[in-house]
Amino acid sequence: MPDDLNALIDFTKDEDARTRALAIAGLAKVHDPRGFAPVVVALFDPVDEVRVTAATALGILGDDRAFEPLEVCLGDSSEEVGVHSAWALGQIPSSRCLDKILEVMNDAENYSSVVRAAAATAVGERSEKSGSDIATRDEVIERAREALIQACRDEHGEVRAAAMWSCGHLPANEVSVEAAIQMLDDEEEWAVRYAIEALAHFKDARAVEPLKKYSESSNEDIRVLAIQALEALK
Repeated sequence: MPDDLNALIDFTKDEDARTRALAIAGLAKVHDPRGFAPVVVALFDPVDEVRVTAATALGILGDDRAFEPLEVCLGDSSEEVGVHSAWALGQIPSSRCLDKILEVMNDAENYSSVVRAAAATAVGERSEKSGSDIATRDEVIERAREALIQACRDEHGEVRAAAMWSCGHLPANEVSVEAAIQMLDDEEEWAVRYAIEALAHFKDARAVEPLKKYSESSNEDIRVLAIQALEALK
């Protein structure tokens, strides 16, 4: 084992929390499978910063063995740890990791709105990966789309916005187009912005009339997005 890898592993047990975090980030960068176990151990460090770094590192390493510990940490006392655990699960190319983030984003009973929004965002990020299940398998796309549209009705604006952002990264169908049109009237500004962007991506003629109203909005950002979307629909 190279000396630098040994040193990084040793530093994950250092008394200084910042040193431990830096060592974990280093193990993710080295991407040697022998660094996996120390990173998992660090996921249960007493310091939030170290746990956040460990969750992120596990996403980078992409090893499905991280599923169970990351699942536990979705409910961490630190929401930031939960957010990064959701992100990490989205990076790991296994069906059970995808199943979990689809479950989490609609589970208001067990997860905070911040973690649910992170899970919803992770779905869109996963769809952007070349060769990923969401990018290549119709049945997976459909299941993800259904979960996202459900999340578009969440009581928290940040979850609705994240779900619409990810929905806009998937191929359109009649239901997703209608969901985006309905979200144009959402009280959450970012949900409206992402709905406009989604409609531009979907290129469905049904969006033209609803978008015309927003092309005259007093909100400059929304007005510009709506004008761009209408141009894309021509």
